Amino acid sequence: MEVSLIIPMYNEEENIFITLEEVKKALKTYDSYQILAVDDGSNDRTLELLEEYATENPELKVLSHPVNMGMGKALRTGFEKAKGDVIITLDADLSYDPKYIKELIEELYENHLDIVIGSQYMAGGETEDIPFIRLFVSKMANRIVGYALNKNISTVTGILRAYRKEVIDSIEIESNGTEINPEILSKAIAIGYQVKEIPVKLKGRKLGESKVQFRSTTISHLLFTFYERPMILFGLIGLILSLIGIIIAIYLFYEYLMGTLDPTRPLMFVMVLMIISGIQILVFGFVATQISLLKREIYIIQKENKLMRKKLK
Repeated sequence: MEVSLIIPMYNEEENIFITLEEVKKALKTYDSYQILAVDDGSNDRTLELLEEYATENPELKVLSHPVNMGMGKALRTGFEKAKGDVIITLDADLSYDPKYIKELIEELYENHLDIVIGSQYMAGGETEDIPFIRLFVSKMANRIVGYALNKNISTVTGILRAYRKEVIDSIEIESNGTEINPEILSKAIAIGYQVKEIPVKLKGRKLGESKVQFRSTTISHLLFTFYERPMILFGLIGLILSLIGIIIAIYLFYEYLMGTLDPTRPLMFVMVLMIISGIQILVFGFVATQISLLKREIYIIQKENKLMRKKLK
């Protein structure tokens, strides 16, 4: 068995040597492994230090982007060069202890799974020294996106994962940002791959600055949720509009009973507009949901096409 470990890096000069040494310790029990460090357009000494380390550590392969393109793009670059039967993805700041690598791989093989996720939010998982706002936003994002995936998964946005190479080879991955992690899960689940979580501890960053942009990350996860479950958005809007229209209708009916109803009042038009608009949006949401359900067939076709292209190379 060969293991490929991918570490996206952006301005991580303070963490490079510590992280790579810890990762090597975790991987030394495996006969064959490669470490793919992807420098995502850093403007510090990250790339220079990676190349320096690689001169004496041939198991490290350094990949780089000329400019910062996002964590998703960095992972995709790593996936393209990964040769292992198992692919591990890990943060550069040791927020997750590399000791979990072995646990992920054992779980993957012992239970014949396709993806194993390191989860800090499942029962038994922990967090330590995480700023309150970051923890709150992360928990809410995982809860919302987890609901959209319609699976009992507690941590859907985390990077600590083990994949069978077949999974990555059979999915058309498009995301460049942090939404890549739920995207992979969504497509893998739709195709029928088996996913499981194991409890881990997520620790706060010790060196360097966090690269997480809370606002953009939250927006991207919300958009992903609406894409996966359009009825969450359209159903809510449609119900609110319809409810407002019904409340207005009840009020107007009350005025009619009291003999004070004036048919020329604008409120009559507002009532009709609200009810019709609400129903139309609900119908649109239903149609969008049916289209969303067809994605599974599209992903299966993409899987077959991608695997066929690999065989023809």
